[in-house]
Amino acid sequence: MRKISADYIFPIHTQPVKNGVLTIADDGKIAGLSAFCENDNDIEFYDGIICPGFVNAHCHLELSHLKNAIPEHTGITGFITEISKLRNIADRSEQIKSAEFYDNFMYNQGIVAVGDISNSDLTFELKKQSKIFYHTFVEAFSCNESETDKILKNNQAIVDFGKRLGISISSTLHAPYSMCDKLFSEMKLRAEKYGILSYHNQETQDENEYFENNSGKFLKFYSDFAMPNKPLPTGKSSIRRLLDDVDKNTKILLVHNTFTTENDCDFAMSASKHITWTLCPKSNLYIENHLPPIEMFRRKNAKIAIGTDSLSSNTNLSMIDELLTVSDNFETVELNELLTWATLNGAEALGVEKKFGTFEQGKTPGTVLIDNINTKKMMLTKKSTSKIL
Repeated sequence: MRKISADYIFPIHTQPVKNGVLTIADDGKIAGLSAFCENDNDIEFYDGIICPGFVNAHCHLELSHLKNAIPEHTGITGFITEISKLRNIADRSEQIKSAEFYDNFMYNQGIVAVGDISNSDLTFELKKQSKIFYHTFVEAFSCNESETDKILKNNQAIVDFGKRLGISISSTLHAPYSMCDKLFSEMKLRAEKYGILSYHNQETQDENEYFENNSGKFLKFYSDFAMPNKPLPTGKSSIRRLLDDVDKNTKILLVHNTFTTENDCDFAMSASKHITWTLCPKSNLYIENHLPPIEMFRRKNAKIAIGTDSLSSNTNLSMIDELLTVSDNFETVELNELLTWATLNGAEALGVEKKFGTFEQGKTPGTVLIDNINTKKMMLTKKSTSKIL
């Protein structure tokens, strides 16, 4: 049995407790939360705050070898062009080594669960052994209809391999602009059968310009890559390609949402009650130099989670860095709300809230110390860091 305390304990499901004492059983389960007792010599006290382990709701671990490989502010079409050139710049052993390093890095920073996008089985053996829980979304994309059957077969083979290894895994779609109609329809049905999907949504204004007006940078992008079956403009914003007839029971992680409008948000929340708006602010600044409309999402009571995206579009896989980016740009977001996005909301999005996300009795959510907190204003500072306890 272990007892830990700090200036504040943030249980997430209840209000923060000043000098609270968290009791953790030997198997990692939360045994209780109580007031501080000065006569108890077994308490470990830390300066800062303690919260449950972070849930990184969107990552591409297999791209960890691409750190600093792509310049900033290319826009999404430029970024995709670079990714297509550089994805296999390193051999498999080097890619695995990078993934292993950042898997360990994320855990030491306090990340205990990850919604991870994969296009191959590169990270599967690592995930089987990791201290982090991963749900792997095996992604598909192609604007060549003649490749659809091959891509579907390959996607299923990767998922089946992951299942044999015993990792949590499912199929998912990439983005509205990157899939021909046949592949999009088939992958959507496949993802809905798993009851959960992750989808890159409105990461760029060019998405909406193409679907609504048949204009913008995607026209040249499709032409440059000679894509024979690009998705057809619909006169509607890109978010509707997924949500016009979505399965009502599927958990949906809409990722990025950098250029989502209020009308789009209203439409999405009327189409499904199971949407989590998964934000990766540092990646959005890296690629598009633009942040999502966080105040609008808050005003709509939308459920928000936080992801790091990949090291091809970020400088680190740090949840604290993401939260600092939000608090630096949206000062009205209080710390408890930020931490809820980074813990419970991500856990609920991935369907693992019975284990992660809060300090409720019986859960095994992990414990994270965040230091260098401004406890008077209850805010993160630029010196704030996090680590697993």
